[in-house]
Amino acid sequence: MTTKNDTPSPSPPRVARTPFYYGWVILVIAALGSFASAPGQTFTFSVFQDSFINDLNLSSTSVSTLYLFGSLTAAGMIIFVGRSLDRFGPRRMMVFAVVCLGLGAMWLSQVSATWQLFVGFAIMRTMGQGALSLIPATMVSVWFVRKRPMALAIMGLGGAVASGIYPFYGATLIDAFGWRTAWVVIAVTAWALLIIPAIVFIRTSPESIGLLPDGDKAKDSDDSGKPERKSEAREHSWTVKQATRSRILWLLIFAGSAQSLVGTGVAFQQVSIMTSKGLSIGAAAGVFGIMAPTAIAGQFIAGYLANRFQVRYLIAVGQGGLVLAMIVLLNTGELWHAYAYGVVLGLNQGFLMNLNQIVWPAYFGRKNLGSIKGVANFGMMASAALGPLPLALSIDQTGSYTIGLYAYMALPPLCGLAAILAGKPGRAPRSSLQTTS
Repeated sequence: MTTKNDTPSPSPPRVARTPFYYGWVILVIAALGSFASAPGQTFTFSVFQDSFINDLNLSSTSVSTLYLFGSLTAAGMIIFVGRSLDRFGPRRMMVFAVVCLGLGAMWLSQVSATWQLFVGFAIMRTMGQGALSLIPATMVSVWFVRKRPMALAIMGLGGAVASGIYPFYGATLIDAFGWRTAWVVIAVTAWALLIIPAIVFIRTSPESIGLLPDGDKAKDSDDSGKPERKSEAREHSWTVKQATRSRILWLLIFAGSAQSLVGTGVAFQQVSIMTSKGLSIGAAAGVFGIMAPTAIAGQFIAGYLANRFQVRYLIAVGQGGLVLAMIVLLNTGELWHAYAYGVVLGLNQGFLMNLNQIVWPAYFGRKNLGSIKGVANFGMMASAALGPLPLALSIDQTGSYTIGLYAYMALPPLCGLAAILAGKPGRAPRSSLQTTS
C-alpha cells in the first residue's frame, strides 16, 4: 500500500544485451562519422579549387579569402554545436550534421556568386571539419575512459582513410560528370553512409543503457549504497563556466594551436613550396600519400604513450616534431628530403591530433564535454583558418616561403610551455563540483 506522499521511483535503464561491450559499436559509428566529415575538409576542397576559379571567374586569392572567412565563421558556430550536443545528444546532432553537410554540398553545386560560395564554405566547414569531428570524438570519450587513448586512435582511422580516398573520389567525379554534379554525388554519399547507422545504433552514454565506460563491471557498493566502477577512480566533471574561468582551458587551447595552424598552413601551400624548390608537381603531391599512413601510426603511438605518461608532457614533446618538420622542409632539395618531411610531419600530426582529443575529457570530465570541446574547437578551427596567412604573406612580400616557415618554428615552443604550465588534471574549482562514478 502506498501513501499519497509516495512517488514512484524511476525505472532503471535497460542493460544492453550484446555479447560484447556496446561501446565498440559506438566506436565504429564514430569512425564512420570521422570518414563522412571528408566533404568539409581541406583535402577535398583542394581538388575543386580550379573549378571554382575557372567557372566563377574568381582569382586564387579570392577563393582562398572566402575559404578563410568561411572557416572563421565555422569556428564561431562550433561553440553552439558543442552546446547543442550536450542538450540534444549525439544521435540527433549526428543526423543533423550529416543532413546539413549534404545540403551544403547541394548548395555548392548551384553557386554562381561570391557570397554563395562563402555560404557554402561556411556550411561545409561548420558541419564537416567542425561538427563531424567534434561529435564522434565526444562520443568515444564518453564511452571509453581507461581505453580512451587507443579508442580515439581507432576512431581517427576514419578520417585518415578519408584523406586518402576523397581527393581521388572528388577528382574522378569531376572528370566523369563535372564539378557541380560531383558535389551532388558527394552529398548523397554522405547521407547514405551515416544517416541510418546514426539513427539505429547511437546511444547517449553507457550509463543510459545500464553499462559503465569501457565495459567495466560494478563492484560492491560503497557506504552510501551507490555502486562504484571496478578499478576506476572517481571522475570529476567541470561545468562550462568553471572551465572557461580557468586558465587551464586557455593554456590547453593555446597548446593545441600550433598543430592546427602549422599543419593547415603547410598543407595548403605544400605543393607550391616544393615546386619552388625544384620538385615536380607529381612528386610534391605524392608526399600526401606518405603522410596519411604515418599519421595513423602517430595516432596509435600517442594512444599507447598516453596510458603511461601525462598528456601535457606528450603535447609538449610533440611541438618538437613540428619544429623538426619545418627544418626538414626548409632544407628540402631532393625527393627523399620531401619524403622524409612527409614522414616526420605525418607522424607528428597524428600524434598531436590524438593527444588533442584525449586532453579535454582527461582534464574536464565527460558530463559537459560537448560544450567544453565546442569552446576548445573554436580555438583550433580559428588557428587552422589563419594557418596559410604567414606563408602567403611571406611569398608575397619576399618572394620566398622561408620567413613564413621560420615564423611557424617560433610558435611550437611557446605551445609546449603552455601545455606544461596547465598542470595536472584535478578537481573543478568552487563548491559546485560535480562528480560521476
